[in-house]
Amino acid sequence: MVFEFGGARFGLMTCYDLRFPELARSLSDAGAHVLLVRSSWVPGTHKTEQWLALNAARAIENSVYVAGVCQAPPVSVGRSVLVDPMGVVEADLGLEPGVQAFDVSLETVARVRELFPMFRQRRL
Repeated sequence: MVFEFGGARFGLMTCYDLRFPELARSLSDAGAHVLLVRSSWVPGTHKTEQWLALNAARAIENSVYVAGVCQAPPVSVGRSVLVDPMGVVEADLGLEPGVQAFDVSLETVARVRELFPMFRQRRL
C-alpha cells in the first residue's frame, strides 16, 4: 500500500515485513519516499541490533526514509527510529514510550537517488 500525504508518498510495512527487501523495493518502485514500519519486534539475542540494521538497510537499498515504530519494552525492543536515505539514524526514541514529529525532505530523497542511481542501474 502506497498513499500520498502532503506531497510525499508513503509505503506501509508491518513488523516481520522488514526482513524481506522485496516488499520495500516494490513500495519504492511504486513511488514511496518514506517507508512506515509498525512493529512489535520481540526481544531476543541480537534482536535490537537486527531491528536497527534492517531499518537502515531498507533505507539505503531504496533511497528512502524509513520510520520504524516499535512498541517499548518489555513486550518489544523499543528503539523507534527515523533513518534517512543514506542510512543515518536521524532520531531514536530509545527504550521509553514516546512520540516525536519529524520533517522529511523530498529534496534529500531526490539528491540521494541522483548520487546513487540504483533504480536506473539495477540489474534484473
